[in-house]
Amino acid sequence: MELDAALPMVKPGLPVFGTPGLVQIGGYGVVTEIEDGTGEIRCLLELLDGSRTVEQVWTALNRKYPALSVEDVRAAVLQFDDAGFLLDGRHTADGVLDDYELRRWDRNLNFFGSYASMGQSRYELQARLRDCRITLIGLGGIGSHLLPNLAAMGVGHVRAVEADLVDLSNLNRQLLYRDADVGRAKLDLAVERVREFDPRIDIEPISLRIGSVEDVHRLADGADLLISVSDRADTEVIPWVNAGCAQAGIPFVCGAIDTQRALCFTIVPGRTGCVECWRLTALQNDPTSVALHEHRRDRRLGGDNAAFAPLVMLAAGFILNEVTRVVTGIGKPVAAGRLMQLRFDEVVEAERWGKHPGCPVCGLPVSEPAERPLTATTAL
Repeated sequence: MELDAALPMVKPGLPVFGTPGLVQIGGYGVVTEIEDGTGEIRCLLELLDGSRTVEQVWTALNRKYPALSVEDVRAAVLQFDDAGFLLDGRHTADGVLDDYELRRWDRNLNFFGSYASMGQSRYELQARLRDCRITLIGLGGIGSHLLPNLAAMGVGHVRAVEADLVDLSNLNRQLLYRDADVGRAKLDLAVERVREFDPRIDIEPISLRIGSVEDVHRLADGADLLISVSDRADTEVIPWVNAGCAQAGIPFVCGAIDTQRALCFTIVPGRTGCVECWRLTALQNDPTSVALHEHRRDRRLGGDNAAFAPLVMLAAGFILNEVTRVVTGIGKPVAAGRLMQLRFDEVVEAERWGKHPGCPVCGLPVSEPAERPLTATTAL
């Protein structure tokens, strides 16, 4: 990035507020506070509107604060950019996205704008999704959520792999299919409906039940990333996917449901250990886990027929976020080289509050309800 030619601007989604002597920059769940006894910080931020170069900003600021040098302003701009506050007003969609794409992915662009910087255009981030090539193995519980959402995100090229037919038991969580589809091929239905949703998406349908490393290697050929959500992922497909992607040199993201939890992990060849590294490490450090896995594989413990739609959707969302991080680079993959889980009964707390005695809504006296016995339906 050539700072001298840039047109720094505060991101539209970041409100600048506060009190005299204190500047607050808010947004995305975090508020940054900056002491500003002279008011020069607030004045500087007001001038960062995408219409001035750094030198022009300094010229305007210098009239009121003559002690400030252009180097002071340059340093402040770089600090604000490092903090994620700024975009470059020169960045436009010209030559990157056409008018249709601008309108279709408008909300995406606002999201990517929150991660973009003076050196990274939000339009280019969206274009990375459009231009990437993804192989998706499995259009079942999780995969039937992934394919339409990949289209919604703006992924332009998907090689979709599936060999199963729609079963009535699928319809508790596979929303891409309908009651009348029972007995029909999932692949044909999924491709037809996603193409209707996004006529521009390039989907290569492949009806295949994977049976070897060679199968995976062929499916990975020409892809930038592979997603594996096969129903047999835990027992058979993962070792083949692991070896096939290692041979092809592409990352893969894998997700699954384990009754009460949604699972996800990411393997990046050359950067993380692979699945075999994981198995060998577990053999050394966690033999109980390995024994449990062997029992599951031999179908002597539990089964693979527990799936609940909310957890399936959580797993799909986790995978899609991970794919976005890998493809666009807006953040490091959070599941790289480690198994992450989202449990049905465990959610991270962000804030907590109690009943406020002065609340004008629920703080007013109300008549006591008639006493009733406590049951499972009234306990909440």
